[in-house]
Amino acid sequence: MNFELPAPKRRSFLSVFQRVTTSGGFIPEIDGLRFVAIFAVVLFHLAAGLAVKAPSSYARPDDGLVATVAWHGFHGVELFFVISGFILALPFAAHFLKGRDRVELDQYFLRRVTRLEPPYLLAMVLLFVLHVTVKGRSFHELFPHLCASLFYLHNLIYGSESTVNNIAWSLEVEIQFYLLVPLLSLLFAIRGCAARRAIMTALISASLLLGFFFIEPGQRAYLSILRFLHFFLIGFLLADIYLVHWNGKPGKSWAWDLVSLAGWPLLFLFWGAGAGGMDSALITFVAPWAVLLLYCAAFRGPISNVLVSAPLVTVLGGMCYTIYLLHNPVMAILLDLTRSIAPTPWYGMNLLLQFAIVGPLLLVPCGVYFLLIEKPCMRRDWPRRLLHRLMP
Repeated sequence: MNFELPAPKRRSFLSVFQRVTTSGGFIPEIDGLRFVAIFAVVLFHLAAGLAVKAPSSYARPDDGLVATVAWHGFHGVELFFVISGFILALPFAAHFLKGRDRVELDQYFLRRVTRLEPPYLLAMVLLFVLHVTVKGRSFHELFPHLCASLFYLHNLIYGSESTVNNIAWSLEVEIQFYLLVPLLSLLFAIRGCAARRAIMTALISASLLLGFFFIEPGQRAYLSILRFLHFFLIGFLLADIYLVHWNGKPGKSWAWDLVSLAGWPLLFLFWGAGAGGMDSALITFVAPWAVLLLYCAAFRGPISNVLVSAPLVTVLGGMCYTIYLLHNPVMAILLDLTRSIAPTPWYGMNLLLQFAIVGPLLLVPCGVYFLLIEKPCMRRDWPRRLLHRLMP
């Protein structure tokens, strides 16, 4: 008889980078949509960085689709806001609409702190040190900006993006939303589906009107939840549809693949047309609803669903927080090495080549930071584990 133990299964390389889910409610489509959002943001900062470092080749993009997506990739932040609204709404919506366990607010806030704060605080401090020691910036001038950023107050105090890490502005908006979620979640206590969604739609419309007519660039409210609440509420509406209309199991239809195929290019062309002089009101009021349709298509299109649920896509999407925190400073270093690469007469082709080179290199430090810092913080009990290790 053979008494040999079966060989342990070998973990794939990708599985090492899979994020930890402690709730047991992994939704691959959401990580896939996170990938779309971080891809857009990174592509935008790649284009912007090259325009500064190699203006002769990259300062004047053509009007092609690649250039349009790249130069409007900053809208990926708004795509993230919708995802945040969806994810944070789900447990509250499940309680009110499906009779699941009530969300304990102390645990809700503690989870936000233990999950998000360590990677953020460490990244900001490390970047501050690099600014002072490598770039030679003044410690005394930059330190107040660091303190404001660490407490998510830079937007409100200075009315501008953080000078330590400019992407932190959106994380400050996210924090403002996290604080509002317990109050906003009472929307799901409205029992009538039609009435509940009508009120959500009214709030989304009110937020759009407020941002368009009363908030202008340069005002502190411009970088606050007041300007972006409608995107988070779109996520709330998607959570309502997901739980009630789809019952957590969206049906598939080829028509939704057509929505994805046409919708994603059109969305960025639409944003580009707005910057080019098209009626900005039309852009402002239509884009959030277009995002809702595209997110529905990611769940319901057979091909769309396979694409956004692919292992590589979901793994990279699951790493988006680390990539978002670090991609700008890391890419600034990498572009010093690659900025001279522009072998074709076509801007879009050259930019994609740059992305093909810089993208994998960017993932190396981000992957290390994810494994060492962010992934351990995904475990709910990491503070207890750490304390246990530190105690003699």
